[in-house]
Amino acid sequence: MSRWIATAIVACMLLSTAPAFAAVMGFVRGVITESGVPVAGASITLTGEGSKFTTTTNARGEYSFAAVPFGRYQLVAHHAGAEDHTVEVDVASDSVATVNIDLLKTIVVTAVTASAGAGGTPVAVTTIDRAQIDASPDRNSLNKLITTVPGAVSFSYNEPVINGFHGVTYEIDGAPLPLATTSNFAEIVDPQDIDSLEIFTGAIPAEFGGDRMGAVVNIITDRFENIPEGTYGTLTGGAGNQSQALGQLDMVSRFGNNEVFLNLNTASTAYGIEAPTFVPIHDESSASDEFLRWVSKLNDRATLAFDFSNQLSQFQIPINTDPNNINDPIYAIPGTDDTQLEYDRFANLNFTQISKDGNGVFQLIPWFRSTRVDYDGDLAADVQGMGPNFGCANYPDCSSDVPSDPDYINNVGLAQTTYASYLGLRVSQLRSSKNHTWKIGLDANRENSYGSQTYACYYVACALPSGGVTPPVASPYFASSSAQAQAGSQIGIYAQDKWEASKNVVFDYGLRYDHSTGYTSGYMIEPRFGVNVSDGGRNVFHLFYGRYYAAPLLEDVRQACVIFAAQNGCSTTTPPYDLQPEMDSYYEIGMQHTFSGNLTGWANLYEKNVVNVLDTTQLLNTPLFAVYNNAIGHAQGLEIRLQDRQRNGNDWYFTSTVSESLAGGISGSTFLFPPNVNQGLPISSPAQLSIEDHSQLVDSTAGYTAHFGANRAWFTTLQADYGSGFPVQFEDADVNLNGTLPAHTTFDLSAGRIVNAGKGPASRGLGVTLDVQNILNHQYVIKLANGFNTTQIANSRTFLFKLTEPF
Repeated sequence: MSRWIATAIVACMLLSTAPAFAAVMGFVRGVITESGVPVAGASITLTGEGSKFTTTTNARGEYSFAAVPFGRYQLVAHHAGAEDHTVEVDVASDSVATVNIDLLKTIVVTAVTASAGAGGTPVAVTTIDRAQIDASPDRNSLNKLITTVPGAVSFSYNEPVINGFHGVTYEIDGAPLPLATTSNFAEIVDPQDIDSLEIFTGAIPAEFGGDRMGAVVNIITDRFENIPEGTYGTLTGGAGNQSQALGQLDMVSRFGNNEVFLNLNTASTAYGIEAPTFVPIHDESSASDEFLRWVSKLNDRATLAFDFSNQLSQFQIPINTDPNNINDPIYAIPGTDDTQLEYDRFANLNFTQISKDGNGVFQLIPWFRSTRVDYDGDLAADVQGMGPNFGCANYPDCSSDVPSDPDYINNVGLAQTTYASYLGLRVSQLRSSKNHTWKIGLDANRENSYGSQTYACYYVACALPSGGVTPPVASPYFASSSAQAQAGSQIGIYAQDKWEASKNVVFDYGLRYDHSTGYTSGYMIEPRFGVNVSDGGRNVFHLFYGRYYAAPLLEDVRQACVIFAAQNGCSTTTPPYDLQPEMDSYYEIGMQHTFSGNLTGWANLYEKNVVNVLDTTQLLNTPLFAVYNNAIGHAQGLEIRLQDRQRNGNDWYFTSTVSESLAGGISGSTFLFPPNVNQGLPISSPAQLSIEDHSQLVDSTAGYTAHFGANRAWFTTLQADYGSGFPVQFEDADVNLNGTLPAHTTFDLSAGRIVNAGKGPASRGLGVTLDVQNILNHQYVIKLANGFNTTQIANSRTFLFKLTEPF
């Protein structure tokens, strides 16, 4: 039977191209008339984002495009004897763009997107297309691209923290892509494989849930291209300071109703992750990935798409070798060689069936992901380094091997492997009528995880377990190992509807149920409700309320912490796994104003109240993280965005977020902390809110892109980022650090000419780009070591020069 199923899948792929997407598509429809009389047989063309769709009107003058991926398009209506009419249409996921055209009168456009009319979401959704990615100084980092949207703050190792707390949900070509929080330095997807992004930072519909959702990032990798048959490609090489080097091969092949995309990327640098010193020591990294996408048309209404990705990233762990470094109290002996290797794979198969009337879409998406992280600690060298005893200082059971300074102890060495695999299924039905667009669906997955750890501590500092043998004096450390394995599952069921009650009032509501099992289990019923009200002019007002449930992933539970705590004197027993699911209540109110043309602006106020916040703390003295629960959390903020895409192709944006995030109490993974961490109170005491270490009062980004030259193929982009600085301390009452780190402003530049495979004039000639990060060479301290984070210092000025040759 398994051979028959495999044969059938391969046969479908070979026989079968058109787009196949899940939660990344909408409808475009309308009526074509002449002086109110329906026009039959009019030709309607929808082009944009490299794709082209065509249809004709029926006897009632109606037309419809289903399963249109999000983005900006041009719709052209043509009928013999009448002038062609052209209108720009922005398509958003799970929305309907209704474009009614009277060929003898003015065009009427309703419910186009988040940027127009009550039918869209006027706030909290940002789209970044391929042209914007190509021209961005952040094009080489998905995380940095995400932090240009409202509500996002760039934190440790470029992690985007959105709307107050950790956690971003990723969807790739309609399939979920689970992301753990504890280990990975590499980005979940190489941005070279991305065509466009749709980012929900609020008003998240019921189809999303089960994972932490500061935001939902919809990723389209490669769209079905409007290109002739044949094979096209580009070859790119680049180099820069800090030993930067990269190579890229991008190919697209079209034959019959099939398109195949292949992306191969490799890069290396002497600056991998944020270092604890201004001049990085031991900080090289490299990454390579292969991405394949096959899109195939089975018939006029059915499509099949297949994605496969394989990625390997390697990082040296940067060190501080100066015991007198005022920014970093954790130091290592010269030559300490800790490294981390990260392996990631994912695959999905997306079957999409459009209904006969063009108003419904059914989708079936099986998917798989595996992730493995190997932290290879240099145990003998690690234990000879030293640092403050954040966890146990002033705790009577803690030992010290520096009698003159009881707050300092030897570092702990760590070598570990964590592995997780997911097998999941997504099923959904989307249906649109005159006043309703409803969707129902099921998400289910099974996770298997295992891990093994070896840790080492200096033999003088170790409180050996019962029955332990004191090592000989010649031995520099005592080592112990452990292993664990666990299976778990998640299931989510949802129903949602967008009801256009009138031209100026639209309700968006839904209900979701999530249930998870693993080390701990939980469930939640999550209502979502929003309303958009237009004044009939340039303003749209918006309200939203939602409940969110987030299950802890299995690989986020770290038994290494339990063992270390028990053997290093902070605890005498191994406590139970008590990491709890997070439960959020989210509120927002906002408005959007259309100034003129494509110039829009919006402001959004949000508040989030959380029970069992899934937060992170430093794992031993490494830059890795362990997940725990804060008992309660509260976040609130104001988001502002202005954006304009001008007729000459130039565009600009300004984004600013003023926010505060608070949390308190320890309700899960209590074994990570001694009792005096809870603001000096026992862990069981009522929680007292403290400002989160990733809370930054003001975070602003602005950018301007100018296009010029033949076919406007040349560009220059200038981008500025401002942050008011992160707090020095969070919950650890033993760390005598207070205040906020200094504010920082950086400027980035990108310029050149982009070429894309097989896209007319844009695919001819040599491509050249120059990226300059941190033009003014402003290095600043991102975080100071405080028991929750290591010290991290921003990189100095970098430049990267690339040449691209099409073929």
